[in-house]
Amino acid sequence: METAQNFAIPLLSGLATMLGGLSAAVSGRLGAGAVPVLLGLSSGIGFVVVFFDILPEAVRIGSWIMTAAGFTGGIVFGSITEKVFPQVLDGGLSSRPGWERGRRRIDLLRTGYLFAIGVAAHNLPEGMAVGAGLEARAELGILLATAIGLHNIPEGMALSGVFMAGGKKPFFSVALAAGAGLILPAGALITQTWFSAGPQMIAFLLAMGAGALLYIIINELLPSSLSMHSRRARFGIAAGVAVSLAFSIA
Repeated sequence: METAQNFAIPLLSGLATMLGGLSAAVSGRLGAGAVPVLLGLSSGIGFVVVFFDILPEAVRIGSWIMTAAGFTGGIVFGSITEKVFPQVLDGGLSSRPGWERGRRRIDLLRTGYLFAIGVAAHNLPEGMAVGAGLEARAELGILLATAIGLHNIPEGMALSGVFMAGGKKPFFSVALAAGAGLILPAGALITQTWFSAGPQMIAFLLAMGAGALLYIIINELLPSSLSMHSRRARFGIAAGVAVSLAFSIA
């Protein structure tokens, strides 16, 4: 039962990308009003989880040295991912609501494929964080999966929207968003296979997930949400912090 849960939770978080794609396919446009709130919620939850749950848990399981090493490694990993691939949210959401009308269709599709690679690449460290959290404590993994799933929805909206604007059928656009999201449970499974190495490895992987998640929050989620609609973003951040703190205290 626990093995099934540890696979189902990251799978649902990853499939939130497909949910966003379906939303864009049905509505034909990006739900711009909800996006900054969703990203703010994800940022608020993720920030609290990193400092109040993941890092203390990593220190408790392992040591300060392994936690610091993993946290630094996660930040470096997040930085490398961002430099190799375009910023996920800026690449897809900045074009709302016209979806870059002035560009040729071939350029939109090229952007879309690069965007899909970027979504998949960002989902790998996020999946590792969820997998590590589930192995340490079920509640921690669920909190992480919720935070990440919330920002996967607008990513899926943006990804499907770019492809539909480039002339692709809605089915293809949604399927591609789903495929990019499935990298997340794959990352969780990879992490879970390393956990037999002992408590120090668990601490390292937990802290690495925390570092990668914090980097994504600070360099992508917060700037994107605040630039879209600062008031809605701040509301989402506050709500995310409150919800996450309530779960942590409980």
